[in-house]
Amino acid sequence: MPASIQRAVPRRRQDMVAARRAWRTWLSTQGISAARFQQQAWDAHARGQSGLISAPTGSGKTLAALGGPIIAAMASGAQEEKKEPGFRMLWITPLRALASDTRERITKPVQDLLPAWRVALRTGDASAKDKRLSQTGGAQLLITTPESLAILLSHERSVEQFSGVQSVVVDEWHELLPSKRGVLLQLNLARLRVLAPEMQIWGLSATIGNLDQALQVLVRERSEAQMVIIEDTRPKPFHLHSILPAANMRLPWAGHLGLANLGEVAKLVLSTSTSIIFTNTRSQAELWFTALSSIWPEHADTLAVHHSSLDHHVRQGVEDGLRSGQLRCVVATSSLDLGVDFPAVDRVIQIGGARSVARTVQRAGRAKHRPGAAIHIDGVATQAMDLCEFAATRELAQQRVYESRTPLTLCFDVLSQHVMSMALSGGFEAEALMEEVKSSAAFEAMTMEQWNAVIDFLTRGSNSLVAYPQYERLKLGTEGRYAAANQVVTRRHRMGIGTIVTQSAISVRYLRGTRLGSIEENFIARLQPGDVFNFAGRSLQFVRVEGTTAWVRRSASIGTHTPAWAGSLMAMSLRVGERMQGLMAQTVRDGDDANHRIQTPELRHLLPLIQLQQQRSRVPQETQLLIEHVGGGQSKASARRSAAKVPGLFVYPFAGRVVHEGLALLLATRLATLGSNTFFWTCNEIGFMLQPQLPIDESSFNWTELLSPQGLQTDLQEAVNFSELARKRFKEIAQIAGLVTARIPGSRVPNRQLQVSAGLLFDVLSKYDPDHILLLEARQEALNQELHLPTLREILGRITQLERVQTWPQKHTPFSFGLWAESFRGQISNETWTEKVKRAAAQMEDDAAPASQGKNMISRRKAA
Repeated sequence: MPASIQRAVPRRRQDMVAARRAWRTWLSTQGISAARFQQQAWDAHARGQSGLISAPTGSGKTLAALGGPIIAAMASGAQEEKKEPGFRMLWITPLRALASDTRERITKPVQDLLPAWRVALRTGDASAKDKRLSQTGGAQLLITTPESLAILLSHERSVEQFSGVQSVVVDEWHELLPSKRGVLLQLNLARLRVLAPEMQIWGLSATIGNLDQALQVLVRERSEAQMVIIEDTRPKPFHLHSILPAANMRLPWAGHLGLANLGEVAKLVLSTSTSIIFTNTRSQAELWFTALSSIWPEHADTLAVHHSSLDHHVRQGVEDGLRSGQLRCVVATSSLDLGVDFPAVDRVIQIGGARSVARTVQRAGRAKHRPGAAIHIDGVATQAMDLCEFAATRELAQQRVYESRTPLTLCFDVLSQHVMSMALSGGFEAEALMEEVKSSAAFEAMTMEQWNAVIDFLTRGSNSLVAYPQYERLKLGTEGRYAAANQVVTRRHRMGIGTIVTQSAISVRYLRGTRLGSIEENFIARLQPGDVFNFAGRSLQFVRVEGTTAWVRRSASIGTHTPAWAGSLMAMSLRVGERMQGLMAQTVRDGDDANHRIQTPELRHLLPLIQLQQQRSRVPQETQLLIEHVGGGQSKASARRSAAKVPGLFVYPFAGRVVHEGLALLLATRLATLGSNTFFWTCNEIGFMLQPQLPIDESSFNWTELLSPQGLQTDLQEAVNFSELARKRFKEIAQIAGLVTARIPGSRVPNRQLQVSAGLLFDVLSKYDPDHILLLEARQEALNQELHLPTLREILGRITQLERVQTWPQKHTPFSFGLWAESFRGQISNETWTEKVKRAAAQMEDDAAPASQGKNMISRRKAA
């Protein structure tokens, strides 16, 4: 080894020791004691490793990821003088709100220890100064989102800006991993690895079950020795407290609002300084906010609502109020799930089950967001089964058993967008870019044929669109490099970068011009001028619609309408469902001694219901699948004799509403092969009901074939108008791929016109170019994301291993009642759904109880 290198090594080691000492000194001045996992992360970064840091919410993941790059920068002398323009560190977050929060947390240590560094924010909400710093490369640390990073990489100056990047931190990686935003980020990271081959990549995650896979997807082209998973193994207690109804009150067996608990929730909120109430839907958040407002004893400005359909300035005002402690309570959806730091929040309340362990822990972590503090959340059951879900979720969370997040692959709409971005950034050679793209986990299985199909799509649209010049977006130059076809293509492409597609919605504005947010078009269509509705935590009087804007004014009266938004259902975790079944099965196994042996208050409260289920039918064990034939008698023979009354079929896989819809559809399709019939079905989290209009001879049932995974894809495609599902997916894919230009802000082209254009293109391609790469993707997404083919295949594979237990109860069971009650929503009656369900549940309880107990129950209800 040359003498100069021999002298440099100890000097480098001395610099690192001094830098680490300075970092520790700074931490001590802030009253921070380094945790073991944080020190492990700093050591791994010093060794040149990349990795994934997994730690509970509020444990200090930010400092764990920030310390390594700061120590390295100080050791290299970066704190003494400014370097050449260009980024040295990137911090990528999934949300703009999280980006702003992250900037506040990391700016102080950077300013104190690296005074020559500038921290800039590059998101859709960035200031003019921040945008200038990010465009000129004047900032050394850039906080951004996947979409904003993609925009920066689409410029020719990106080579100079990003070639000096030394480290990248991806915050909340579990949130990006299973989405197209994660695919876009993977492609951006593949590009960065070409520009800065020595950069280190670190991901942060609080709740994820497949850590190894998450690491492999994030960190590529490195040996096993260069990758590491660092976990915070310190115990962080998790507490979930269920709000149980009073002894003389009955918890509903069906429903989803839970407003009967309004008084108890108000007491909890007013007993602490600041609280967040989480709901599972935007309409539920609006309804709970309206209900709380009606009894709120303090100033109205201390109560707020927060969800994704509200305008940015409205959401930002709520977030600022939470940080400052000015707000006493915020009713929110998943828009506040992620790691935004609100130290003032002392209590989190969940309305109904959150349907997954990870989501529950994430939401609970919004309270007392401080290292070492226990995680606590209060659960408000909207119906009886929510209590069982709370018990199951608490047990799994305490064991740190989280759900896995499955990454997406071969999303050619995202790839098409990325290829165009690379064309704008100075052009590319097809072979070199293909190798770069295949270095990502999302496209490592891509074939040459698929790659050529993407290039062909961008150069001429398709065989049927080649005559239209607007679909020629990519052209091959004389030097063998692809570039954008013209400046119009360049401008339009940058306006449409991202994977969050434009939905058809109506903007809600005050007459004086302030925008509140957006609601769906069909809701506004039902309103008459003068109608009052609730939105954004306000009572609004509808004035008129002009184009895509609904003009409103404030109203002193409480609205009688609340908007509902169409969206994907919040799928229940299979782990939670299985554990719910196991808890109830254990209660049955405990027998007469169950009341003394049950440790959880939720199961103790549910004991009468579970015993009634066992009495009328069966509580399935973990190795059993329960099938109830309700209303056809107590035996298979009597069910066949009762031709006038068609029994309902109730099946309980405990797999969640989303999966049960697919199973009900599949089962109805296969039963229809036995003869002409019409089927109705309803679903909830524990099972589904299938109601034929005409009697079916149950002796002809072959349950092995009915529940077989064989022929699953074919049967599902035959069961629905699969073409329409593929059309729906294609509309989104066409926007992401740039086939349909997204509406440019300020333009007068309504979103619905864009949807019509995508539909026409779908028809043209289906007829003249059926193997178009975007059509193939639309069909695959329809199977995987609309019909949930992979999950259904997994569930059917598990069901085939279970023992089938069939019962023929004469009357509804506690399990079947909730499904039966849901079927009322599609009927016409002058009774409300709540009134009908309450009356039916009361009658059911009276039928189940002995005469003396029945009288007591009736008297208690009258007293209530």
